[in-house]
Amino acid sequence: MKESHIKILTVLGIVAIVFVFVIQIFWVRQAYHVTESQFEHTVTVALRQVAEKISAKNKTQFLQKNPVIKVNPRHYIVEVNSEIDATLLDHYLITTFDYFNINQDVEYSIYSCEDNTMVYCNYIQKRKPQKVMTLDVLPKFEGLDYYFSIHFPHYPIISMNNIPMWMITSAVLVFVTLFFVYALFVVFYQKSVSQVQKDFINNMTHEFKTPISTISLIQQVFSEPDISKNPERIASYSGIIGDEVQRLNALVEKVLHVSTLEKKEFELFYTEISVGEVVDQVIHTLSSIDFGKKVEFEKDFGGQSYFIKGDIVHFTNIIHNIIENAVKYSYEEVTILIKAEETKHSVILTIKDDGMGISKKDLNKIFTKFFRVTTGNKHDVKGFGLGLYYVKQIIRAHRWKIEVQSEPTKGTTFKIIIPIS
Repeated sequence: MKESHIKILTVLGIVAIVFVFVIQIFWVRQAYHVTESQFEHTVTVALRQVAEKISAKNKTQFLQKNPVIKVNPRHYIVEVNSEIDATLLDHYLITTFDYFNINQDVEYSIYSCEDNTMVYCNYIQKRKPQKVMTLDVLPKFEGLDYYFSIHFPHYPIISMNNIPMWMITSAVLVFVTLFFVYALFVVFYQKSVSQVQKDFINNMTHEFKTPISTISLIQQVFSEPDISKNPERIASYSGIIGDEVQRLNALVEKVLHVSTLEKKEFELFYTEISVGEVVDQVIHTLSSIDFGKKVEFEKDFGGQSYFIKGDIVHFTNIIHNIIENAVKYSYEEVTILIKAEETKHSVILTIKDDGMGISKKDLNKIFTKFFRVTTGNKHDVKGFGLGLYYVKQIIRAHRWKIEVQSEPTKGTTFKIIIPIS
């Protein structure tokens, strides 16, 4: 999939999700307001019926057309033109609310016109035993002599419970959104993997092309009739062919070795390793290679060798790979410091260079298979992006640790932490 198509898909998907969310929020709010209005209407009708029952029992009439006064969505005042029997009110409230299916806790109180106080009568709980409480003095509502007060303490919760379908659709919308985000993550990840594989194939083609071209040219030279008269020239070209074949074999082995690492089919042969001797050997090997730049090595071991337990072949390879990378990703001159120190529980081997450094976005990817730090469009750094991947796998197999610090133009520092027994 083209990058432009992915961007269009992402933008359209985000716009669609935002639009659906806005519509969903609008309809949830509408549903909430409708449910709230229905609830308030039901409560008003139920309380009016309670007031009518009390009026009929006491043989009185309402002073107002509507005896129910809404203070707020959870608080109502009901006027009655007679004294109120608390037990009778309790019975009327329970039976009437059950009839209208008002399933929530209710607390009520009765106003006394004799001493201008509000006496708390009861707290009705639908699913728990009832309890009786007393309340302090409450203010008198002007213009009313006989009335009782109704309060719904859990009104918002009950109101939300009346719209389960909207809660379900909202949950479905959230699930769909998360699925879409996951799908986008998969698409971008696959795109990244595809790009890495593409870069790997390009790098591999370039690496194999050089020795193959060299061997092809020598083959043409060998086909010349007069070549047999110059044995020294034949010997020289034969040596070049041998070097190129060895180079091809090393490249193939490096690629095949990745499969072995992934399947964890390799075996570690633990021996006692002199860190100082291994570092000296790697420095000697790399010093004999012409990198086309000035390379200086500095070793700081404090006169000690430091001994560890590990596989000497793999340990040599990881030191070689780290230092070789430091040389490759450097300027025309580079100084590489290899330092070792011992703590109470481990040996810490530090490899520091003053090269190009690694950007923050690339630093977390350097141990990823086939990943190569970007250096522009030039193919001036050879390799498959397998060196540091190999380093990470071997260090993990040894149960060691590796830390990396880097900053563009200021160099990179690798620290290998090796526990000692």
